[in-house]
Amino acid sequence: MSKKVMYVAVVFLSIIVGFQVIKMLKTTTEKEICEESVVNYDTVSKSIKVNAVLKSSNYADISTEIPTLVKWVGVEINDKVKKDERLVVLDKSTITAQIKNLKLAVGRAELAEQEGRLKSSHLSSKQILSLKKASEQAREKLNEVYAQAKKTTLRSPIDGVVIRKNVNSGEIASGVLLRVIDINSLQIEAFVPEVDIAKVRKDQEVVVIFDAYPKDKQRGIVKKIEMGSSELQGNTYYKAIIEISNLENLILLEGMNAEVVIKYENKLKVLSIQRDFTKKDDDGYFVYKKEINDKDDVSLKKVYFKEGLIGDKNVEIISGLSEGQVFSKNCNK
Repeated sequence: MSKKVMYVAVVFLSIIVGFQVIKMLKTTTEKEICEESVVNYDTVSKSIKVNAVLKSSNYADISTEIPTLVKWVGVEINDKVKKDERLVVLDKSTITAQIKNLKLAVGRAELAEQEGRLKSSHLSSKQILSLKKASEQAREKLNEVYAQAKKTTLRSPIDGVVIRKNVNSGEIASGVLLRVIDINSLQIEAFVPEVDIAKVRKDQEVVVIFDAYPKDKQRGIVKKIEMGSSELQGNTYYKAIIEISNLENLILLEGMNAEVVIKYENKLKVLSIQRDFTKKDDDGYFVYKKEINDKDDVSLKKVYFKEGLIGDKNVEIISGLSEGQVFSKNCNK
């Protein structure tokens, strides 16, 4: 055999092999980029997702109604406390001085009221009423200070943990000085939009995902739906109280944000297909079936079906598709 004939034969064989390799690569590429879903029996469920926050249903605010010098504070944030444990001591001399000044204020107010009654012919009924109200307010303030004088040692009314501290020893303060919560009373407050509230019911199972633990799904139960509503940016919301358990492995703090997933429709073991493989036009729901002709060209054929429940991830199939059928998306045509 001449060298020329051998050369031609080698070239010819190279072309054939190359063609087969290209064909194989083409087929492989098509398989790699073509996503597929199999019709099978699975759970189809529908849910809503709402924002929520972790709150304590049992807490105590340690407070004083009048500005008072704080002599001693015995706790810090995160300290555990027992019921009746001493937390704050107020300076009694500060309160005594206020009582003295308030007694004088009450005397002046009562005297002004009495003089106003004697001169009633020269005063309007509105002026007399104003003097009476001033006298009553002065007495109420004095009574508040008397009550505070009996409570210069402030104790915790519950077992719990200090989560808020607004004062230090030596400061003059009023209002809430400390907040103690019962950590066993932590619960989820979920804010459900008005359009979705009919989908939520008592004893309904939910899934709670805390922002701080996005990979941990906690199960909970709807214990109560509060009757009152709240407004936010023009929308109406209702509060659903959710009880959670088995939280020993999580460090939870009051005020943590969470997402609550509430399933309101659920069908088990029904014929279905992944939702993101389905499409809809004027003729109804359909999926794409991949077809390859003799030239290895890929085409997608519409296959219509009758849908049932449109779930979050799957779509129920009433008719038109069978178990085991494979359908595609994102294929080169």
